[in-house]
Amino acid sequence: MEYLSVTVLNSYIKNIFAAEEMLHDIQLCGEVSGIRVSGGNAFFTLKDENAAIQCNCFGIKNNYIPKDGETVILFGSVDYWHKAGKLSFNALRITPLGEGALALKLEMLKNRLREQGYFDESHKKAAPKFPSKVCVITSKAGAVIRDIVTTCRAKNTATDIAVYDVRVQGEGCASELCAAIAAVDKLGYDLIIIARGGGSQQELMPFNDENLVKAIYNASTPIVSAVGHETDYTLCDMAADVRAATPTAAAHLIAFDVRELYVYLEETRARMLQSVKVRIADGYDSVYSHMTGMRLLAGGRITSARSILERKLTDAKLAVNNILTDRALRLHKSTASINALNPAGMLERGYFYVTDKEGNKLKSVAQMDAGKQIVINGSDGKVDATVTG
Repeated sequence: MEYLSVTVLNSYIKNIFAAEEMLHDIQLCGEVSGIRVSGGNAFFTLKDENAAIQCNCFGIKNNYIPKDGETVILFGSVDYWHKAGKLSFNALRITPLGEGALALKLEMLKNRLREQGYFDESHKKAAPKFPSKVCVITSKAGAVIRDIVTTCRAKNTATDIAVYDVRVQGEGCASELCAAIAAVDKLGYDLIIIARGGGSQQELMPFNDENLVKAIYNASTPIVSAVGHETDYTLCDMAADVRAATPTAAAHLIAFDVRELYVYLEETRARMLQSVKVRIADGYDSVYSHMTGMRLLAGGRITSARSILERKLTDAKLAVNNILTDRALRLHKSTASINALNPAGMLERGYFYVTDKEGNKLKSVAQMDAGKQIVINGSDGKVDATVTG
């Protein structure tokens, strides 16, 4: 009988688990039981009222360490250790249920918005290098706007900074942010900054609002998100055209040095001048090349046309001479025929013709009775006569 070795069977089972996508990068909720931390790794059982599974978390010191009986959410993948034939769940992240549920909801929203294209890099607009008019959407009462203005003014006083006052936490904050973006987007600013200082995950939740993401996506003006501290990351950051780690970083983004602008303008002028010179030179070379080509082409065509014309003139002269010669021969023959039939010619040869006194031709003797007055016409004149018999 054919048989399988344990290694072959367990390897086959491991490959099945590895190929199943639904067992990777999933959220698993349950109660922790029998947790043991050893060598920086945690081993425990996660259970609910009907089932249990062995779990591992390697590198637990960088993670949340739960207590026995605590309900948590694990993020990780199912693993099958083929050498021992042991099934377990490898947790990459451990979160208490309250925070975990919020994080899970946020993760699902983020994935859905990403699939719908709201975070696509191809849609993001570049922030102007030297913005002259900037609007900061934030709370006037906070220290954020003072920090932005102070940082910017340390380099220049040229940038016009306006403030649109909104709440930056609490109920109704997200709606105010959306309305502010819609209003400011119509006012012709070079840049919009959405700014807020650091805070807890709960305090920053308005900046994870789905409508706020869509308002940022639909805006025509480039938007910089400067929300929280450097480690904070919101959906507002992901949707914005530019993410600044902090409000101070956003201020540095717009706080260009005026001297740097002068240098940039001078370099731009020099590049434009050089570009124009190069284009003029290229244009001259192109025109000269085309003129030379046209001259050669025209010369060749003129020579060819002259040859054709001369040949046709020669052919025409020959044709005309042939026609004239032929017509002259035909004219000579016609003249000879006409002369042969000309009565005057006959008269010159001694013939006469007879008419009555009225000039009517008499063609027979029967027309000339005795005593009739007749006229005899010759080549050199005429004679009046009377028929006597």
